Amino acid sequence: MSGAGERIGRGIYAFLEHYVLVMLDEAPATAHEMIATIRERSAGNNDYRDGSALEISPRQMNRVLRRLRRENCVRTSRESDMYSITAAGKRRLERGKAVEEQTGVDKDQARDKLMSLLRLPPPPKKVLDVGTGGGYLALNLAEAGFEVMAIDSEEFDYSKDSIKRAMKAARERQCTVEFRRTNVTRLRRRDAFDYIVASQSVHCMRDQPACLRATYRLLKPAGKFLCLDFNVGLLSFLRHGFHSFLALTTEEWRQQLKQCGFEQVRIHDLRELCVVEASKPA
Repeated sequence: MSGAGERIGRGIYAFLEHYVLVMLDEAPATAHEMIATIRERSAGNNDYRDGSALEISPRQMNRVLRRLRRENCVRTSRESDMYSITAAGKRRLERGKAVEEQTGVDKDQARDKLMSLLRLPPPPKKVLDVGTGGGYLALNLAEAGFEVMAIDSEEFDYSKDSIKRAMKAARERQCTVEFRRTNVTRLRRRDAFDYIVASQSVHCMRDQPACLRATYRLLKPAGKFLCLDFNVGLLSFLRHGFHSFLALTTEEWRQQLKQCGFEQVRIHDLRELCVVEASKPA
């Protein structure tokens, strides 16, 4: 998501209904002040992609405030447009915080789900791992019999030297993987891969639409794209903070993938994570 325009999806509203109560529990505020607070507290997302601080529109804020007023969770004074939290709102806030304690799905379990959606060879089945990091998916796919290319741009501090680390792991596990330091948009092939996979890398991409278009171009007809990422909403926010809003919501995934030409888009809900599955037409 470029950051321009209103974010769409139920996950945005699930977060917002909770976070309005968080802010009002700190101090009374106007709708405009709460929008500014969210923008300011999510400003760290701009380090990954310009304009990626979470921008809530007045329409969205007013919709949530109307709902919270109907439920007697917030109130306004007659003298001003300041909102404050009620006793009912404080009780709802505590229930919302309890969501974080629910059983989650760890990253390895989510990756296993992604792996289960790939048909095992007969070889050769060619796979591109985008944003490979330390090579976890690439190595497991190579050991399963796939022909694997794995790429990483290494443009963030946490990903520096990731290809070097992945190559070291491949030598230790005696796996054959073609590793490259590059961005998916720089690969000039067409119809090259049976599968393209990504594990929590799409949300960090500086130009998500361009990367998704490149993914479509690189897939063979009937090829499949599989992506593990944050499941945008309240639970992912409670566990991963504003960083989780760098990811696409379920509704944004469907919209962007269909604009690229993908079909049969499915979102596998894994609580704070999800696996996105989409096919290129045959």
